[in-house]
Amino acid sequence: MRMSKAQVVTMIVLCVVLCLGGGYAVGNSSPVERLIGMERLLYGGPQEGPVVARLESIERAIFGEVGPGTLPERLDRCWNFVQGDRAGSMNLKFKLKAVQWTMYGRITDGAIVPMLENIESNLIGQPQTGSIGSRLDSLMQLTIPSGRPNVDYALLPKGSLVKTKLVTAISSVKSRPGDVVRFEVVDDVIFEGRLLMPAGSLLDAIIVETVRPTKIGVRARVDMELYPAEGMDCSPVTLGVDQAAIGANSNMTVVAGDGLRRFSVVGKEGALGGVLSQNPELELPVGAECFFSVMQTAKILGLAVPDARR
Repeated sequence: MRMSKAQVVTMIVLCVVLCLGGGYAVGNSSPVERLIGMERLLYGGPQEGPVVARLESIERAIFGEVGPGTLPERLDRCWNFVQGDRAGSMNLKFKLKAVQWTMYGRITDGAIVPMLENIESNLIGQPQTGSIGSRLDSLMQLTIPSGRPNVDYALLPKGSLVKTKLVTAISSVKSRPGDVVRFEVVDDVIFEGRLLMPAGSLLDAIIVETVRPTKIGVRARVDMELYPAEGMDCSPVTLGVDQAAIGANSNMTVVAGDGLRRFSVVGKEGALGGVLSQNPELELPVGAECFFSVMQTAKILGLAVPDARR
């Protein structure tokens, strides 16, 4: 079966992002790809220099010292400490989110090091020294009672609605296959008294195809595929469009695609209606709200939420 140009572009971008960007795929990548993924997570982009020197720099940043073992073993240790599943314990990303949410009621998603420095500057007056782990522990002592958040696993049920807003505009004229569209979670996602996905969390989708409107009944359309969202503990959460999401979206028309994470946004009909009416282009501005549904129940390490904030 031959692939269209749009499908080829989509596959290439998906491979690059899954290998180098998202934490849910890095564990299945090569050691060098995991190193680059770690650098993106910590600093916002890949660093320069030989592999060993770059890994040692990461180890000193998060642990304060270089660790033992082979390069893959050391990379796995770093990844699990920063973003991996630590069997009920908080990884670094969880701690950063907990401090942000406790102080500001939402998070600002991004690379760990600049976000940590920003919080330290706002709370203490300047970035601190030492390992990232010890600096985050100090911030938790400063902001969270006893310095130890109340955490436990909770289930994010299938069918739960997640309210987001567009950070990237969508256009049937300007958007192209392969473009990445970003959404931001608007409201905290709380179940069983636990914060499972804080407001401010980011969600990306890739544009698969765009359709321009015509006078013969074809409405404008932008087809997209969502990357897995990130739970409080960085667990992947599959979001998509089902009947509940379709009903909740009053500001735009969305339809489910041929996969759990695929969906389309459809433009309006022309003012006159009928097959001879010129249908308008699809233009969705930054800030437009969009609801997605949880397509598979997810087990997430969550932060206990005080009754007053539920």
